[in-house]
Amino acid sequence: MTPTCEALVNEHLDGVYAFARMKLRQEDLARELVQRTFLKAFEKRRQLRDASAARSWLLSILSHEIAMEFRSSSRFEVWDPEDFEVLPDPEEDGTIDPSLLEGLPDALARIAPAARTLILLRYQQELSYEQIASHLELPLGTVQSRLFRAKAALKAALDPNGESLNGGAA
Repeated sequence: MTPTCEALVNEHLDGVYAFARMKLRQEDLARELVQRTFLKAFEKRRQLRDASAARSWLLSILSHEIAMEFRSSSRFEVWDPEDFEVLPDPEEDGTIDPSLLEGLPDALARIAPAARTLILLRYQQELSYEQIASHLELPLGTVQSRLFRAKAALKAALDPNGESLNGGAA
């Protein structure tokens, strides 16, 4: 059964918008493309066969909208520090050097866009490997290996001096 448009918006708006903000780094553009995404989803709602796949379906539509936007214009990326306000308090965990969390936006900006997308889908959107594979139309093993390399690239970008992520020497 196809979920209602209201149910799609209520359940997925925050996650789709957060992904758009992280990907685009421009609040106004993110809002615009999220609106287009939900409009397209409304128009094509009969194509959604499995309500449990709604999040991946919406993110696929959003990714297409982002691609179309950048094909038709030349916009640049800017990180907004508000995107990272939801990061956990490093004092609570004690295993991560707080300065590394402060450097996360810059580290994400330094890695390849494809790697950044994988990291955001997995850890910000909390999609499973299978959902990411379906969303990106890639084999599961490819997603796993690319995500492994993306995490290594992010770790290197966070820690250019060769220290471990918990503040000690590697």
